[in-house]
This record gives sequence, C-alpha cells and structure tokens, in this order.
Amino acid sequence: MMTQLIEDTLQLLKAACAPEAMIVPDPDLSELTEAAAMLQRNEVSYSRAVNLLALFTLLILARKRHDKASYSDPDLTRKILDGDYFQSLYIQLALQFGEMELVRYLAPVLKTWYIRQALGQPAAEPLASVFQAYLQHEQASAAPEKHKAI
Repeated sequence: MMTQLIEDTLQLLKAACAPEAMIVPDPDLSELTEAAAMLQRNEVSYSRAVNLLALFTLLILARKRHDKASYSDPDLTRKILDGDYFQSLYIQLALQFGEMELVRYLAPVLKTWYIRQALGQPAAEPLASVFQAYLQHEQASAAPEKHKAI
C-alpha cells in the first residue's frame, strides 16, 4: 500500500506541474517512504494521504532546489525559479485540497528555514518532524473535549 501511495502521489505531482515550466519532480524516495509510513501510522485516509504526501514532497523539492543554489552556480537562476515554482505549487494545491490549516501551521517554520538559509545556517528540524507534529496537533484538536464541571 505504501508503494501505491507514493506512485499515486508522484502521478498527482506530474499532472500538477505545468509543462511550460519544464520541471520534473524528482524527490528522494527514502524521504517519501518515511513520510508515507508516518501518514499510515497516523491513520490518515488514503486520498488525504496522497494529498499530504504531495504537499510534503513539494516542500522538500522547493527546499532542495533552494539549498543547492549558490552565487557561483551558472544555474543559480534556474534553481531559484524551480524552488519558487515548487513552493507556489504547494500553496496552490494546499488551497485546492482544503489544507490551509497545514499552510498556517507550517508558515512560521518555513519562514525560519528560509531566514536560516539566507544566513548560511542549517535548518532547525527536518520537515518530517514538523509534519508529524502537525498531524499530532490535528488529532489533539479533533479529540472531543471533556466536559468541565462548572
């Protein structure tokens, strides 16, 4: 099932990428496998897991493109544009999937990452950890509140 989840996610991403952008999503499969396992452990429905894994993948791809950019690189502009494209596609798909709470949750983390990157510092924590924290936050928020005595 995990392999199918990853395959369905990659198909979704290929379909979502505009051909005129001339960009191919090429994620690290080990990261996708780790994220897919995390989604299964958290008992996320299959269709939502595909969507969340796609969003996770886009953020990973954006970050990797931006991380590989350096001023001496002849492909600097292309790497920045590719990273920005993946970042904007993440927002577009999150809106389409109804995952704006995820965007709100991740926004401060992403901002911190990009500031640290601009300063030449490593990211504070892996994206998988932040996604796990989001899923736990979401589950805790969905849990019925215990009635308090007045």
